[in-house]
Amino acid sequence: MHALQLAPRASWTSLAPILGVHSTTLAARWRRLSEAGIAWIAAHPLATRLCPVTAFIEVLCAMSEREAVIRELSAIPDVVSLDISARHRDLLLTVSAASLAQLTEHTLAQIAAVPGVEHMETAFSTRMHVIADSWSMRALSAEQARRVAQLHPRPRPDGTPPRVSRAVLRALALDGRASAADIARGLGMSEPTVRRQIRAAIEHGLIHFRCELAQGVTGTPVTAQWFASVPATEHEELARRVAQIPGVRLCASTTGRTNILIAVWLRSVAEVPRVEEALVGAVPGLVIRESAIALRIVKRVGWLLGDGGRATGEVIAPSWGHAGPE
Repeated sequence: MHALQLAPRASWTSLAPILGVHSTTLAARWRRLSEAGIAWIAAHPLATRLCPVTAFIEVLCAMSEREAVIRELSAIPDVVSLDISARHRDLLLTVSAASLAQLTEHTLAQIAAVPGVEHMETAFSTRMHVIADSWSMRALSAEQARRVAQLHPRPRPDGTPPRVSRAVLRALALDGRASAADIARGLGMSEPTVRRQIRAAIEHGLIHFRCELAQGVTGTPVTAQWFASVPATEHEELARRVAQIPGVRLCASTTGRTNILIAVWLRSVAEVPRVEEALVGAVPGLVIRESAIALRIVKRVGWLLGDGGRATGEVIAPSWGHAGPE
């Protein structure tokens, strides 16, 4: 699992000599994990060059209609993640969009139109310091991790991004380990073209890959969230310190009533005070305005989840903005 978190699309053949396990054994193990919904490879648009706008939307809804509201909101492609909250909000949505106009004129209108939605409050991310793509099991040696990381294409932060077929991106969203050959056959495209587009999409930051695990099997079944305020000059220092906290899944600077949102996976609710102490100790000017526990994660970067955070196999592919031709 650690190897796939470092290089989500690495072939079993290339991983075998590093892990000391035959490629067919690795493939069989992955098949068992994925079929059980324990592990999967998600391809997502969050904080990419195609979808640079990220917002966190708090939703209040009629309790009698909550399950129907959740189903409707989960089906919206730009709603990449959805948590059921234990605080004054009922739901916390993470939304990814190609532009502010798309978000405000299209996505927010979709959310507001869902029957049962009574109130919504939006905070925009001004910077995503840490996202769950960097969370890992840390099971490999330093040398193994270095060798595996070399198997993943390195991003190029500059240059004009290429045009990549939205159909290719959608195919990857449905299965982040789908081979170029399988995608090409399904779309009627040439395999070299698909392979070239996939590599270009990764190198130019048009798509991110994440090896996900069902939270219930990680030993950290609790998702805790903090909404805090910190002086503008201290955001970078806070982010640096937060990144060192085990289990951190998100650290984002935001607009709104608070300007920092942090999410961490914990072994139990009893760990909340320990993390809060670490946060306050990191930046003296930090003020925690609210803490919350996510009762359930319904959707995570496009994948719908069931009991124990296991993947149901149903994926809502993102819109990918205006990535290119169909």
